[in-house]
Amino acid sequence: MKGKAIVLWSGGKDCNLALHLAKQEGYEIIALVTFCSESTEFRAHPKEWMELQSKSLGIPHLLLQIQEPFAENYEVQLRKLKEQLEIEVLVSGDISEVHGNSNWISERAKAVGLKTFLPLWHTEREEVMSLLLKFDFEVMLTMIKTPWLEEHFPGRTIDPDLLEEFRTLGLQNGLDLCGEQGEYHTMVLNGPGYRSPIALKNFKITKFEELVHLSEMSLSLDGDYKVPTLEKHKICVNCGVPFSCYTQGCWCAELPMIMPMENITDCLCPNCLKATINQKLVENNLKPIE
Repeated sequence: MKGKAIVLWSGGKDCNLALHLAKQEGYEIIALVTFCSESTEFRAHPKEWMELQSKSLGIPHLLLQIQEPFAENYEVQLRKLKEQLEIEVLVSGDISEVHGNSNWISERAKAVGLKTFLPLWHTEREEVMSLLLKFDFEVMLTMIKTPWLEEHFPGRTIDPDLLEEFRTLGLQNGLDLCGEQGEYHTMVLNGPGYRSPIALKNFKITKFEELVHLSEMSLSLDGDYKVPTLEKHKICVNCGVPFSCYTQGCWCAELPMIMPMENITDCLCPNCLKATINQKLVENNLKPIE
């Protein structure tokens, strides 16, 4: 193995392809990580869809909220992931500069001492699409932006016929074959590593300003797959004692969920969390836990 890695995750074609290529390269994938802000609406990349991908792939999915200033907060979260998951590498499906900007996430990773693996960076658009077809990814358009594409495109899957339409539109209106300027977004239903395909049975088409996207979707997965428990190594922000928490079956789930964490920037160890909860219980004239 080349090292432990996380994959930046949207559920779309590029991150799925990057995940597959990272596995082929020998990286040990620890988690799929999605960064979002408080205002993120997940129109193009539904959270439920990403959770089903996580189950089918058998890789934990972490949804982490960030806020402004974004560069600083990305670095804070990446540093936590590096320390807690003991990762060395960040994998991203970025293909090229967007609006002339450099690879922003690589700069954030470098600032916290993480390496990056960008298997699609500066790859020709035709090659990216060729790889998707070669590896039998089932990719669906979930959102399009007018005027590049019309409202009948969401719900279609990427195949040779659709790619030919994209090429024609590229000559007519400048559509990027991979949608790199936001012309369209995708989600993956099936591909390498998926134990079962995700089924999309019903959906509606919704318009929002210049965007047209799938909504009210009925998603399912054939199989009751379990996602591996992810152990996160932490340092208590109160007493400095090392401890571990888990994505499933964590010890904190047995404690009262009264959320006494207003001024706490990260997790507390079992002893400190119990003491903080008891303090809150006493303040509310409730019996403290043993």
